[in-house]
Amino acid sequence: MKKVFILFFVFILNYSFGQQRMYVGLHYVTVKNEDAQAHIDSEKNYFSKRHKAAIDNGNKIGWDMWRLENPNYREPHTTFVYAHLENPDNEPNMQGGNNMFSESEINMVRKKWTDRVVKSGYVMTSYKGGFVPAANQDPPKYAVLDWMMVDPIDFYEYEQTELKTFLPMQKSNKIVKGWGLHKVVSPSNNNLEASNYVVARFFDSMSDIYNMMDQTNPLSKNMKATMKNIMDLRKIKRSQVLSLVLSER
Repeated sequence: MKKVFILFFVFILNYSFGQQRMYVGLHYVTVKNEDAQAHIDSEKNYFSKRHKAAIDNGNKIGWDMWRLENPNYREPHTTFVYAHLENPDNEPNMQGGNNMFSESEINMVRKKWTDRVVKSGYVMTSYKGGFVPAANQDPPKYAVLDWMMVDPIDFYEYEQTELKTFLPMQKSNKIVKGWGLHKVVSPSNNNLEASNYVVARFFDSMSDIYNMMDQTNPLSKNMKATMKNIMDLRKIKRSQVLSLVLSER
């Protein structure tokens, strides 16, 4: 599947989660570059409104549309990542927005949407913990997704290390506006090289991402041991930079 991207992520922007269980479905959709704006327009004018209605009716937690910002050189395609924030206790549905447009109109929009798609893929993740901006703050405009490969026998230790050690560190970093750990719960079809966790970090700008990557600080003996421990527990398979296109809460 494509460069799969939520957790996602978390693509949990202006929403306060606390300890609420949440699934984040990441839908990767690739279109030709010349069709990218038409794809955005259809989401803005039609589908985002239906997602908003589903959110208002309690059938969904949130929805985001992101654009992949680090494709291959001279890539002729644009990849979007849709983050569907769902309550695990609810069946995903779009109830509440079905009557916003006529059946003929929405069918026409759906057909054009489908005709633009070159390829697509879907990954379901489970939100394990993190932090996001308050609801009255502007949502971050950029996200970095790190896809991790962890040995199943280390799942528990890895989660605890991320949540108890690295989450507080990220929270104290003024550049990082949000952080989330997600476990991939989609079946891997016996792919032993498949990623099974996603760490999402959120930023206000690309400059902030560059500044974070540019930081080179001396490490104490304890910090070196901590870093070595996390590196032994997981391997970063790939990193993706995303920019926010649309968001509904």
